[in-house]
Amino acid sequence: MALSVMESSVRSRAGPPEQGADLLLVTPYHVALVAGLSFGATSGGTQPRGLPPARFAATVGLAALRDLPPDATLRAATDHLSAALNLALRHALSGGERLQVGFAFAAVSSVRREVWQVGQVGALWDEPGLSGAQGGLPGSLPSLTAAAQARALVVQAMLARGAGRITHAQLQANDPAQAIIAPLLVAHASLANTTGPLGYGLINGESVPDIHLRVHRLPPGPREVSLATGGYPAVLGTLAASERRLQDLLRSDPLLVTHFPYVRPLRPGHEGYADRAYVRVQVW
Repeated sequence: MALSVMESSVRSRAGPPEQGADLLLVTPYHVALVAGLSFGATSGGTQPRGLPPARFAATVGLAALRDLPPDATLRAATDHLSAALNLALRHALSGGERLQVGFAFAAVSSVRREVWQVGQVGALWDEPGLSGAQGGLPGSLPSLTAAAQARALVVQAMLARGAGRITHAQLQANDPAQAIIAPLLVAHASLANTTGPLGYGLINGESVPDIHLRVHRLPPGPREVSLATGGYPAVLGTLAASERRLQDLLRSDPLLVTHFPYVRPLRPGHEGYADRAYVRVQVW
């Protein structure tokens, strides 16, 4: 079976794509998006291999995905990616320091005719007799949503108390709620690869439980699959539609506290609230 990329985009929220931590892989057997994450700064601002920590994790994931056997299962792929990141982390920094990084990913396997998801990367595919089947929105992790809603509560209260004295633009540039929700983000990070009700999957060098591996088998015949990282509020059937949804959100709610609560606002000079990547694939 063949894969054909119909359209794709990789963008950094703050500048050129090479500064972002969301990456795209295209091989004859797999098309994948990798979304790198960092859960804390390294001492002295250390950059492994000269890369920001989140991008470092994503590049390790991209290289490991490129090495996958064509017929690999998601279980085998996840174990391979986890081992690759674990090895890279052991050699990334001297002095025994370990980076708190990881990555989510989604992929289409041409040999297995499967859509894979681990973590906060969304997928949309067409189904016979249906307009579409959602395989998980980019922003659907309950623990991250809880932190975002807590931030929304704080920001909304500040706006209500400081009516006429504090502006949306001021809060975009300097968001005091960041310090308040910091413990919640630490708690969110600690839930990666746990199996409780708020647990979620993440490639971070540890074993990923089966419960966090999402596999969808595509029916026979040509199918379209769209993948998008968490920088999009929704995965839609085209890049243009996904971009329109994002831009509508940023215009109507730049603080990201009403329509789509998030853990930070749209920063001044940024073009998104997070790095983002999108790919639409035809599976034959």
